[in-house]
Amino acid sequence: MDVEITKTNGDKFKLSDYGVHVTDFIVSSLPIKPLYGEIEGRHGTVDYGATYGGQRTITVPFYIRAKDSHDFPLMRDVIFQLVNDTEPFFVRELRKLNENNRFVGGKRYLVRLGNTFTIDQSSTVIGFGEFAFETTKLPFAESIGTTQDIERNGISSDDEIWGFGMGLIVDEEALKYTHKAEVGKTFSVYNAGNVTVHPFYCDLKMTIRNVQGSTDMFQITNLTNGSRARINVPVKPTDTIVYDGPNVTRNGLAFLRDTRKDFIELSPGWNNFRIYYCESATIEFDFRFYYL
Repeated sequence: MDVEITKTNGDKFKLSDYGVHVTDFIVSSLPIKPLYGEIEGRHGTVDYGATYGGQRTITVPFYIRAKDSHDFPLMRDVIFQLVNDTEPFFVRELRKLNENNRFVGGKRYLVRLGNTFTIDQSSTVIGFGEFAFETTKLPFAESIGTTQDIERNGISSDDEIWGFGMGLIVDEEALKYTHKAEVGKTFSVYNAGNVTVHPFYCDLKMTIRNVQGSTDMFQITNLTNGSRARINVPVKPTDTIVYDGPNVTRNGLAFLRDTRKDFIELSPGWNNFRIYYCESATIEFDFRFYYL
């Protein structure tokens, strides 16, 4: 097996490219952070729910085989350079299914090295070590591809950005992420992940264009979870409104102040939408899937 690392500058490599032989890829479960409160005069505690908090650990044991005793410290120093980075980077698990390393799903984790490590030299040329990566920002795995990749190219088991166990379904509607919406009619968007996609901490971009018949305002509502995005001014057919994370623009210029400052979220599975205060509009979604 192997591990692929992608740095923030786009550099991508496998640990095997540098003589690192990975023997496992161990992902810990998600840490749960419960929230309790107490009410005077009442027994016990009040359960206010829980969130996924803290870091998730990914342990990668490995060994190296140098050419000779002089090559060993050189390999060690190269490995230090590969993973000792002050910037976070993505790690991706590879499993050897045939003569080539094939991707296990299309998932990746954003991590940093969690602690120091050593490479114990068991002989003149062989050494053993263990990386302990910790997730940063989010403890979830995320899809490498986005929904617009699906819409452009579809899904193939031979495609290196998708794979089994990702909740994907080969259904014409599930592969559609650009919709010609009409008032009074519902359209659906499929989130293949098992985590709600929130624009404040997930990759979620919604583009609104070709709005017809907006004379007062515009609104899109997710009927599945009640989230919505309302624009407080008329939208012209030539306008392009982009909700990109927490940022909103109209024709490339800041536009948040002319909205209600609410945002669309995407629940796992199917999400049903309707538009209001217009006749029709083209709505495009581009987001990643997130996994526990």
